[in-house]
Amino acid sequence: MTKETAMISHNGKEYQLNIGSSFKNIGSDPVKAIYEVCIEDIILPNGETAGKYKLEKKIEYDSQHIKLDSSSKKYLNRCSLIDFKCNWDELIALGKQQINDACAHLLLPRRKRSEEEQYQILKAASNGHIAAMYYIGTALSDGQDDNCLLWLSMAYNRGHLGACYEIAMYLSRNNNFLDSLRCLIISADRGFDPAYLTLFDISILTNMLKIRDRSALEIMIEELLRASKYSSARYFKGMLLLLQGKQTAGAALLVSFMKAPKKQLSQNTVSNDYDQQVQILKSFIENILKDINSGILLLNAISNRSEEANFFNFKQYDELVEKVDKKLRSNC
Repeated sequence: MTKETAMISHNGKEYQLNIGSSFKNIGSDPVKAIYEVCIEDIILPNGETAGKYKLEKKIEYDSQHIKLDSSSKKYLNRCSLIDFKCNWDELIALGKQQINDACAHLLLPRRKRSEEEQYQILKAASNGHIAAMYYIGTALSDGQDDNCLLWLSMAYNRGHLGACYEIAMYLSRNNNFLDSLRCLIISADRGFDPAYLTLFDISILTNMLKIRDRSALEIMIEELLRASKYSSARYFKGMLLLLQGKQTAGAALLVSFMKAPKKQLSQNTVSNDYDQQVQILKSFIENILKDINSGILLLNAISNRSEEANFFNFKQYDELVEKVDKKLRSNC
């Protein structure tokens, strides 16, 4: 199945982001997540990436008229034994272990790294270490270096939950409000809770109003709506309709959004956080609609109800990360 993607653009460069379904690793252990390596990016002893080598062997196997192996995996194993003196799974496991042994202990807590340590982190990121990609991306973002977008987009596309949110913050700081909003919605739609709780802060709507190309904004919202019927882009489409004076259509869309503000969990999943967020969003939208029906200006209603709901914002997220870093450093 082909992944759906979206493009962001900043200072003349484009970056591709996966969109659509939620991350498959949302419920994974955050401690284990620091050891995640994208297998396709691992550089093998012959200098090829594992993804390229595996694809080459798949093509070779499929093109054979007489197949000596019963599956492409067995052919891959045989080739791996010939080329690298061990079977494929052992080769990949060894590669992941070597990458983590060299890098994982360097990533937390944040502190000044020696040149050798920085080299090891960069080498690991280039070999598919996802947390290392994220580390480089956030370090460059702190230094206002646009190269952060490359590393953060790489980390995000390989499964890092917070990387797209970091992109949204960076773009917002640099007044790229269109793609900041795009990334924030994508991050929220794929299951990153801080992004979801940031969406409804008044600062996000204020930034949306600064987007001069209204047509590009509407196209972006429609693109994300096509990717997921549960997309939070529904909220911003409803707000746009209200701001355009289309009260009936805007209110109807917000009522629809209020009934199902997040993608439903499976019947076998229990989450108090999910239920709490749904209830907060329902009350938030319901109160806004009541306010504007009573004559309160839309932006005033959103500002008041946003403050009442105590939503998240980019500044608070930065402060939270800083507090966590300080605590980790103090424990070292």
